[in-house]
Amino acid sequence: MGRFDRRARTAMLVGALAMFFALDVSFLLSMAGMPFVADSLGQAIIDVLPGWVSIPLIELLHQWAKILLVVGVTLLFLIDGAATGYFAASRRRDSVVIAVGLLDAAVGAAVFLAALAFILPSALDRSTDKGPASPGRRRALLGTAAIAAAIAIVSLPLSRIAAVGSGGLGNIAMAARRLRSRADIPAPDPAVDALPGITPRITTNENHYVVDTTLVKPRVLIDEWRLDIKGLVQSPFSLTYDQLLDLDAVEQIHTLECISNYVGGELISTAVWTGVPLRDLLDRARVKPTAYDVVFTSVDGYTDSIPIAKAMEDRTLVAYLMNGKSVPQEHGFPARMLVPNIYGMKNVKWIRTIEVVNYDFLGYWMQQGWSDSAIVNTNTRIDVPGRNVKWTGGDVTIGGIAFAGSRGISKVEVSTDGGKTWGQATLETPPGALTWRRWIFKWTPSASGTMKLAVRSTDGTGNTETPISRDPYPDGATGYDSADVNLQRG
Repeated sequence: MGRFDRRARTAMLVGALAMFFALDVSFLLSMAGMPFVADSLGQAIIDVLPGWVSIPLIELLHQWAKILLVVGVTLLFLIDGAATGYFAASRRRDSVVIAVGLLDAAVGAAVFLAALAFILPSALDRSTDKGPASPGRRRALLGTAAIAAAIAIVSLPLSRIAAVGSGGLGNIAMAARRLRSRADIPAPDPAVDALPGITPRITTNENHYVVDTTLVKPRVLIDEWRLDIKGLVQSPFSLTYDQLLDLDAVEQIHTLECISNYVGGELISTAVWTGVPLRDLLDRARVKPTAYDVVFTSVDGYTDSIPIAKAMEDRTLVAYLMNGKSVPQEHGFPARMLVPNIYGMKNVKWIRTIEVVNYDFLGYWMQQGWSDSAIVNTNTRIDVPGRNVKWTGGDVTIGGIAFAGSRGISKVEVSTDGGKTWGQATLETPPGALTWRRWIFKWTPSASGTMKLAVRSTDGTGNTETPISRDPYPDGATGYDSADVNLQRG
């Protein structure tokens, strides 16, 4: 440890332990609706990061970016606690401890200082002993840390239970009051449905992908929430949640895909949504002739927009049900936008205002350089088989999904020789006009060994996806999904 004597090391350990207790308490309070302090600081970092920093990080780390950010912020808190403990044990303790203590999160500061005051004097008294360190004291400190860790671990399932049972967070089974049309979902193809490892036709709420700009999910008080329709309209108005539920609703099955999804990635899901057509709301407000864009603003300030023509399509919805339940908090409770044929970033969650404007509005991600039109690229994914296959000499079934937004999928082709030759796959009837389509391909290998699989699809307009590989930024990823499969005789 070099320059740090036993007294300093003890003070730093106690300081970090006290901060760990403080983070424990903050985490427990987050179950009651207060933001976790590490999330709050992480959110502040996200808000100030310029696009030239955040975009390369997203490209490099994908969905791990936020997780690593929270872990890094938590480590900063522990370092801060250790530094405060060190200065508290030094002769300069008064002014320095106050200065460093101001950096501590508001929720955890009181617990941190109390724990520090309780543990540090006794620990320091013992640390001045010239003899060898007592194993009993080490065990006491380690035992205290273990108790704090146990509290945090036990809190994880409790937080899940609290979220489910807490009011105002959505994900509660309910039915539309005035359902004008119901989604007609065809029966699945048994041959496709029975294939182990194939993607389910409908994604459960719990398994639906989640990507957003916020670490602290908005907790909307439903009695105070309003949906404002305003801007270049002749009759602006507001709706309460109850009034929104009283309007005529439609049900549609819809696939959402994140623009940052890589070829063959997991950031794509399908659900049955219920909501009010945005066109009905705009017709009621009487849009003025000079309208150009419709701007959506979330309760947390996130913004995006779509052209007025897109907003007037009958399948653009203000959705409030997801798979027969109120939209879960992480998916936008109490209501979110659902816009066909464009990537998920424009399907604004936690919607608060709908404003008609007479110019091309650039939202949060557009200001970072991402696509404004954000039209979904035709893409295909191989789900099965896995990397290693026990082959008995018969057929091997290859399967997966293909998606092209509202254009639909007309053909899927599979190559088992790295793209030299192609064979046509069997397509399952899609669940709906705005969804992915599952496919299977029966392959009879000529020999064992490592084979290169590739897949491509053609949309409903006759355009085949491009083989040119491109990263998601700024217009979404392109290229053929591929997989190496090792066939082993068995």
